Amino acid sequence: MTKYVPPENLAPFTHQESERLIGTIDFLGLNYYTSIYAANDPDPTAEEGYYRDIHVKFDSFRDNIPIGPVAGSPWLRIVPWGIKKLLLYTNNTYSNLPPIYITENGVDEENDYKLTASDACVDPVRVKYHQDHLAEILKAMNE
Repeated sequence: MTKYVPPENLAPFTHQESERLIGTIDFLGLNYYTSIYAANDPDPTAEEGYYRDIHVKFDSFRDNIPIGPVAGSPWLRIVPWGIKKLLLYTNNTYSNLPPIYITENGVDEENDYKLTASDACVDPVRVKYHQDHLAEILKAMNE
């Protein structure tokens, strides 16, 4: 990564600072809303900043098939299996992890200002979103 990223965009750590950080994490807070496909982008078109530096293209489709249904925001797709993959990847990639807490998880819907407050509380999309995500978290815990 340091091969592509301008030095001013990376704060350097000394060897001593890196050593002092080992084993100092008490828990890992994980925010998860959606997943997206990523692929290498050897010639990024972004003029500057993060997207140029990481050399990655993002897409919500693979072979013209969406990664999941769209939520209220166009960038947010509902991808329950993604949280399981993220948890398993994290657990399998890093050793001696502290407890992982899901600190944020949710979905939005398009606003319907004609709904009454009681009708707005009938929310099958959000209920299914959380049921499906909790089921995937349980699968990850059992693997």
